[in-house]
Amino acid sequence: MLPPPLDSRTARSFARLTLVQRVPAIVASVVEAVVIPAGARARLEEAVARPLELLVRPLQLPPEEAPRWEEFLAAYQGEHLAAVPFFLWEAYLYAWLLAETGYYETGVDPFAAAKRQDFASSLQSMDQASRTALEADAQPSRHALQASVVRSLLANLADSSYPEIQAGGGATATLYAEQWDTLEGLLLAGPRVRILTDNAMSELWYDLLLARALARAAPAVRVELVLRRHPMFVSDATPADVVALWDLIDGAPGAVSLARAAAEVRSLMECGRIDLRAWAELNAPWHLSAPAFRPFFEPDVTFVLKGDVNFRRALEDRAWSATTPLEQACRAPLPRTIFLRVLKSECVAGLPADVVERVERADPDWRINGKHATVQALQPDAVSR
Repeated sequence: MLPPPLDSRTARSFARLTLVQRVPAIVASVVEAVVIPAGARARLEEAVARPLELLVRPLQLPPEEAPRWEEFLAAYQGEHLAAVPFFLWEAYLYAWLLAETGYYETGVDPFAAAKRQDFASSLQSMDQASRTALEADAQPSRHALQASVVRSLLANLADSSYPEIQAGGGATATLYAEQWDTLEGLLLAGPRVRILTDNAMSELWYDLLLARALARAAPAVRVELVLRRHPMFVSDATPADVVALWDLIDGAPGAVSLARAAAEVRSLMECGRIDLRAWAELNAPWHLSAPAFRPFFEPDVTFVLKGDVNFRRALEDRAWSATTPLEQACRAPLPRTIFLRVLKSECVAGLPADVVERVERADPDWRINGKHATVQALQPDAVSR
């Protein structure tokens, strides 16, 4: 029997904390940052004041988006968000915010200011990481690739929907990591590596540095970065964020190494070694087990899934025991896959019992406080179909 989906009805759960504390803060930041009509502003302010009273209501969506929400709305319309599975109501919340702020008509990202702030605060570290990556070109390519994987992993700490983590200032340590030989074999197996990205700006840059390292280590491998079609989870990366990232890099004073590495990445994109894709399905209230995703899971692709949201989607955001084998908990028919994640939500699986026992004793909030990272892998044909 499958464990139940995580939801917000449990008083001390992260889903409940998100609904009661994080959602009002996110919505309030949108109200402050975006010019919106009075009616929409009143509805958003009501959400800030009384988040537990939020209901699933019809969405004003463009025709191409509406069909992806029909099943969800048929199942949950009129329900309180607290009674809806956590991941599904989060997806709904962001679609609702986009509709209320007029994004679908104007294309104006209500979270653009938070993304620019992330770039500004991360500029120095991005330039230093770029310098390190350029200097590593003189080393064997597998060493540079491993360093890029680590940078991409730890960059997942960036998350503008959860600023309390950055404010805490704690270091992130790798709680569990698959053997490097296994990871390297998956990344270099070819012919394609598809990175499902998470956050924009700083993390997106480290993902692009990973793509650069892959292109150098395996000239026959083509790298794809998959973005969301529309803004989601405040800082998730979209095609517009890539354009904004290039503009910000071009205008960054003194960031010489960053500019040089960016020029190389853009050159690799121009010749087709690195490609960008936007999947509208990633904005829908669907897990990766949904039929709509099956055409994307070609057997000759190695997937790199970044962050909590992609991990949650692969495992249907259920209340798995942390020691449940990943092959059992993953509900999506993924081919060979690497998960790179800083833990910021409760959905966890695939960890050894001794690791879980140790971290439970040392840090009861280990699943959600951003102080622990994991690198996990699925081998071909290992996932339950």
